[in-house]
Amino acid sequence: MTFAEKFEELKQKYAAGADFSAVDHDLAAEITLTDADAGGTFYVAWLGGKLRIEPYNYYDHTVSIRIGSDLLESLLQGKKNPVNEFLLGNLEAEGEPADALALIGAMKLKNRAKKRKG
Repeated sequence: MTFAEKFEELKQKYAAGADFSAVDHDLAAEITLTDADAGGTFYVAWLGGKLRIEPYNYYDHTVSIRIGSDLLESLLQGKKNPVNEFLLGNLEAEGEPADALALIGAMKLKNRAKKRKG
């Protein structure tokens, strides 16, 4: 799978229905996928109450994350804990770690399932 294909897959799967209602500030994450076959950089930004996800660098980011796409999906599915994975060295983050956690929380699939039930 190429980076462009992986990016579109992630965007379609996780952007729809993302819930940023608990995020009270602008944030922008530059995410670099470290996969050998689908490596590349994209950004996810919550700016002025609007979600933007684009397949290129965002130099004015609040947090930069280097991660494999499988681990990113595990975090967004709620299967793995982002803090544990960071401490284990399975992902790198520079900048505002709280913004990385806010982003994962807003886009996590499990949170959407709970909202639908409740």
